[in-house]
Amino acid sequence: MNQNTTEPAVATETLAEVPEHVLRGLPEEVRLFPSAVDKTRIGVWATKPILKGKKFGPFVGDKKKRSQVKNNVYMWEVYYPNLGWMCIDATDPEKGNWLRYVNWACSGEEQNLFPLEINRAIYYKTLKPIAPGEELLVWYNGEDNPEIAAAIEEERASARSKRSSPKSRKATASAWHPDALHQRPRTSPGSVGRPKPRLQPSSRDHSSKSRHSACSLTAPEVTWNQ
Repeated sequence: MNQNTTEPAVATETLAEVPEHVLRGLPEEVRLFPSAVDKTRIGVWATKPILKGKKFGPFVGDKKKRSQVKNNVYMWEVYYPNLGWMCIDATDPEKGNWLRYVNWACSGEEQNLFPLEINRAIYYKTLKPIAPGEELLVWYNGEDNPEIAAAIEEERASARSKRSSPKSRKATASAWHPDALHQRPRTSPGSVGRPKPRLQPSSRDHSSKSRHSACSLTAPEVTWNQ
């Protein structure tokens, strides 16, 4: 007798399961509601206008080797000079923060966030203004998108400026301890011969087929507080 085979059911996230610390950590501009791009997940929705260039983060999770990760849906990979590639894994909601609930955009056109690696931490930055009632959606374009490439370079320039400012140098000098004079000097993140940090997206991005089917969903009916 022929039997129909079905894929295992995917557990659907509910608002009741969101940890209290995640709700407390939400910025005032956003709230959690069921996602419009993935019916099994919670999404992050704007309740107030969010300007272009707004930065959120860092993405929080357990630091693990890839071999230790059991579910690659909620993670990013970051290169650490002393550890190599490590995963920031937020599969367990108790170990993550609200950025765990930001879902992938179905296309570059729908994308309104992009990821940044700053000092070995992942941040999300708004690519364009986000209106109340829009879901926050991230996508990894690398530096192929000219606008994202410009924003990444702007962040790098800002970081270089902060490191070279008199205030930064003074703070660094005041933090020195006499014993440090006997230690080997540490090279800065941009030093020659040191591997350049690279941001590596997890394989949680959907295939084009699944993205297309997921994007056929409609946004939940929500009354936005003005």
